[in-house]
Amino acid sequence: MRTKASPPISHLSGKAALPLIEAYFEFNHLKQLYRQGWLRVGISPERCESVAEHSLGVALLCLFIADSWFPEADASKVVRIALLHDLGEARVGDITPHDGVNPTQKHALERQAVAQILGKLPRGAEYLALWEEYEQGASFEAKLVRQVDRLEMSLQACVYEHQGFGDLSQFFASAEKVMESPQLRAVLTELQALRPPRAAAP
Repeated sequence: MRTKASPPISHLSGKAALPLIEAYFEFNHLKQLYRQGWLRVGISPERCESVAEHSLGVALLCLFIADSWFPEADASKVVRIALLHDLGEARVGDITPHDGVNPTQKHALERQAVAQILGKLPRGAEYLALWEEYEQGASFEAKLVRQVDRLEMSLQACVYEHQGFGDLSQFFASAEKVMESPQLRAVLTELQALRPPRAAAP
């Protein structure tokens, strides 16, 4: 698992710290952790986004999308889920389908990691429940975040294509598989039309 640096939490080993500080040193690793799928297709480490950057993109898109297009959604809940959805990667890394880890095992590893990180906080159980809700797709808000997660990936793929990193069609195809909302499908369709001609060619 390629990272920019080792997990910051290691610097607190053997030291007493407030739960909030410990939690920060845990999730700070998301800033060090490359999105492994981009590295796999040749995005250079210097240009490769971190998991934290992806999570910020998802959270902002969720805010804008929930507020603008889905009045029936609890926008605050959507954003909270978006902020938490990749938290387990701070401990287990960015496991991709190419890593050969089955989904059940991946879920178990990430759930344990999220429980350990959030267990330090007074409302940790509440946050863990939101993370689990996302994993299970147990609410309208969770399903919306799952779609926006893939939409953000497609948007980033389009940016990388314009920066000269070649045809990233596989990421658009991955997004297509989970896009249920007509509004979000329309965004993805428009995004496809904005891809560089060489990358978008069949």
